Amino acid sequence: MNKLNLLSAAAAVALLASPLAAQAEPAQDAAKQPGFGASTALQGATTVKAASARSIASRATVTGSATVYGGFEIATSAVVYILVRGNSMGTLGVTQNYLDAPRFRLYGQAGQDLVFDNANRPGFNFCQTSNPDDLILINYYQNVRGAPVSSSDACIAASFGAGAYTFSVTPSTVANSGGSSVPGSGEILFEVTLGP
Repeated sequence: MNKLNLLSAAAAVALLASPLAAQAEPAQDAAKQPGFGASTALQGATTVKAASARSIASRATVTGSATVYGGFEIATSAVVYILVRGNSMGTLGVTQNYLDAPRFRLYGQAGQDLVFDNANRPGFNFCQTSNPDDLILINYYQNVRGAPVSSSDACIAASFGAGAYTFSVTPSTVANSGGSSVPGSGEILFEVTLGP
C-alpha cells in the first residue's frame, strides 16, 4: 500500500497534538463595542485565543452527487490517526444507511493529493491489519476506544507536519478505486485523533 506517499511530500497532518499554551486577554467591555446594544456578565472575563484538542469528528451523508468536504489546521508535528467510518458505523449504533467502503482523499495546503492507493490513484478506501500503520490504529480503536473498525473503512496513522489540510469523502467507484461502494450512498463519520 502506498498511503505513506504523503510523507515524501514533506507535508501532512499534526493537529494540535501537543497542548498549546492558551493565551488570554481581557474581553472588551461589551457596552463599548460597536454594534453591541447591551452589556453582558462577561465584562472583565478573559477570552481564550487558542486551545488544544485531542480529537475532532464530523458526520455526514455521502452520495455519488454529494461529496463530503472538510478541513482542519494543526499547529505542531505529531502522530495523527484518521479514520473514515462507513461499515463500522454499527459499532456506534448506526446499523442502517452507512456508506460501504468510503473513498478518502487528503490534500495539502496547496491542494495536492497526499495519499495514494496501491494503483497510484489519489486516496484510498481500506483499513488493513496487514499494514503495520493501519494495525496501530485498528488496535487503538479496538482496545482503547472500544469501537472496532472495519477493513472497509478508510484509515491512516502517520506522523504529520504542521499546516492546513482538507479532505474529501466519496463513494468508491470502479474509476476511483477499482471497486464500488454497495450501497453507493450513506452516512460516514470522519474522525481525527491527535497524538494518541
